[in-house]
Amino acid sequence: MRFSHRFQRTRLRRSIRFWALAISLCFIAALAALGIKFMFDSVGASKFMRYEPVDVPPPEISPRHAPERKELERREKVVEGETK
Repeated sequence: MRFSHRFQRTRLRRSIRFWALAISLCFIAALAALGIKFMFDSVGASKFMRYEPVDVPPPEISPRHAPERKELERREKVVEGETK
């Protein structure tokens, strides 16, 4: 009788260990799936963002760029003078 009691106890422990491991693996898999989903979402959202380099912003954006605009206009005139 003592052997039977010990056997059932071991069996119960193994069963609890199995279910704890199974639940833990499911939880880890769910976290990994969410992480992969967020990575794909961030990559998918970034393809619609375009970077268009602009030498000088339009004057209505910032008056601080007036010297840069003047320099750009001067360079354009020099280039036009050379091509003529």
